[in-house]
Amino acid sequence: MNLALYREFRPTTFQGVIGQNHITRTLSNQVKSGELTHAYLFTGTRGTGKTSCAKIFSKAINCLSPNDGSPCGKCQVCQALDLPNTDVLEIDAASNNRVDEIRDLRERVKYPPTIARKKVYIIDEVHMLTESAFNALLKTLEEPPEYVVFILATTEVHKLPATILSRCTRFDFRLLTTEELVKHLKYVFNEKNISCDENSLYLIASQGAGSVRDTLSIADSVSAFCEKNITFNKCLEVLGLTSNEGITKLVNNIIDGNIQGIFSEVKNILNRGKNITLLCKETTEYFKNLLLIQAGVKDLNTLNIMPNELELMSTQASKLDMEVVKIGFDKFARIELDLKYSVNPQNLFEAVCISLINAQNRIDLRQVTNTQPIITNVVQNTMQSSTLNNSVAQTSNVAQDNPQTNISQTQFSNTNTSHSNISNSNTNFSSEIDRLWGSVLLEIKKRNMFALSSSLKDIYGVHMVGNCLVLKTNDQSVLKTIDEPTKLDVILSIASSINEKIKRVEIHYDESNKSSKDIATELKNIFMNKLKIKE
Repeated sequence: MNLALYREFRPTTFQGVIGQNHITRTLSNQVKSGELTHAYLFTGTRGTGKTSCAKIFSKAINCLSPNDGSPCGKCQVCQALDLPNTDVLEIDAASNNRVDEIRDLRERVKYPPTIARKKVYIIDEVHMLTESAFNALLKTLEEPPEYVVFILATTEVHKLPATILSRCTRFDFRLLTTEELVKHLKYVFNEKNISCDENSLYLIASQGAGSVRDTLSIADSVSAFCEKNITFNKCLEVLGLTSNEGITKLVNNIIDGNIQGIFSEVKNILNRGKNITLLCKETTEYFKNLLLIQAGVKDLNTLNIMPNELELMSTQASKLDMEVVKIGFDKFARIELDLKYSVNPQNLFEAVCISLINAQNRIDLRQVTNTQPIITNVVQNTMQSSTLNNSVAQTSNVAQDNPQTNISQTQFSNTNTSHSNISNSNTNFSSEIDRLWGSVLLEIKKRNMFALSSSLKDIYGVHMVGNCLVLKTNDQSVLKTIDEPTKLDVILSIASSINEKIKRVEIHYDESNKSSKDIATELKNIFMNKLKIKE
């Protein structure tokens, strides 16, 4: 019967343990010096070498001729310990967690080893012991016979009582990097005469998530399916994954503001067999990597991506605002759990993608507002409002009649309200956006939409931000009139027929340049409507 790869390639010496040099060197030095302690605690994530190191150490301290701190594997003791024996005992605490089993262990500790010099007890998953079992183990663990060594292994060290921790020499096993796993995979595949391309190696290593056992288990499944000729596409098929190409296209659609492209790409990814929860998980990881790249990280081990993906993701990171990437990372991470309980998880995922388009557009608009406008006034025909002059005159008269209301007319002298006289169809526009807006106004006038045409006279600024046509007004009444779906849709249909890049139309109110009507309204509020200002 063939052994699984992780069993076949389980290390038998400290030199064969990968990625844990800080631990293997310490243990080797203790073997060479003979300065052993009575209890050891190995803690770390699954598949990082805890049990393997425990077995190697148990043989090394009993080996008759250790080789650089590792067991020789050839002496009589080493060969005897490879067979079932009573000197090195491995106990599964998950199934022997009651106090009765620990009491039985205490009784067996009294008997000295028969073959080896030290009697070693390896207690795996020690955190599964009950509280009473831990209490029964305490005294024996603190003062065992001189020929006994305890090695405790656990993946959840936080569950161990402090009284146990204080009696052990602790070693923390770390997760391996992708590069270390790739190097180990190359060695294993070379020994097994399995061909594998570089991208497949990185994919298998990344799915192993730092665990050697998980990585080799995945490699076992892939090699069995591929019949010793592993290719990237076959790896994706076995693992139920899709390449990052789909997520890359999805992010490109978000950058371009292509809503139709988002729906289409999500559908394509799901049609290829991708689970929506797994897609969300991978998208979260993708946005995390984008955020790291924006922060200046270029290390492939940190990013956990393949070498050919770094340049592409760097380009995407440069096009997205960091705030949008943060929002995406946060939202995709939050909905991972919600997808399991959603009636239509696909809609939930797509909604987050579309919300990122809006977030990017809002940031673009904010940047435009904080810098100089994309274009100046549509028409440079500025005129003073007679209404404002009448309002000022009325205010001055009231102020003279009422001493308590002393308002200087000079308060209004600096108010400059611009209006675009767009009734003249022969106006010469100075730029492409001006010509576009002029064509929109002419078309609205041709359709005899007089109310909309009249309201658009108070639009004094037009900007193009991404695929959004942004209109600016300084009159609240105009904002309320135009900011309706039906009217914005009319403007959008006309503008998009002229320029296909336009996908949305928005109208914004400019508080820094208020109209005379809005100023008059504010005056009314200030003086509690005591001033009768003619509008």
